[in-house]
Amino acid sequence: MEAGAPPPEPQVKTPQEAAESADPAEKLEGVHAWVAQLDRKLQTRFYALAAAAVLALAAGIVAVVLALGVQDDSATKAELEELRGQVDNATKSASDAAQDDVADLDDRLSEIEAQIESLSADQGTTARELSVVQDDIADLRDQIDAVEQAQDDATAADDSDTDETDEDSP
Repeated sequence: MEAGAPPPEPQVKTPQEAAESADPAEKLEGVHAWVAQLDRKLQTRFYALAAAAVLALAAGIVAVVLALGVQDDSATKAELEELRGQVDNATKSASDAAQDDVADLDDRLSEIEAQIESLSADQGTTARELSVVQDDIADLRDQIDAVEQAQDDATAADDSDTDETDEDSP
């Protein structure tokens, strides 16, 4: 063996080439290679099939667990009917309460309208009475002015009478 030369590589034949060979050892070697190749392919397929089976089993277990969980969490028809009854009662109660509130508000509004009408009528009466009182005051002022004028006229007449009598008397 030389140090620099690589060892000669054995000539490898494919299983088909080895099976066609006339030498029985080569034929046997070709069959062994073919069986080894077939074994590798089957082994790969087996692992893939085993992995798929494990995943399918896991998915089945998860599905069963989820189905049992859903069954435990699901409501029965009786529970649904009871819940519907409670919702109907609550709706009816809320509706009745709202109608009562509306009726109370309507009554209060009617009372307020009546009070406003009463105040409006009282305001009209008060305005008419005020007008009459103002007319009476104006009449009284006119009368006072007339009396003061008459008094001023009488005082002026008295003064002129006394002046005439004073001139007559010396």
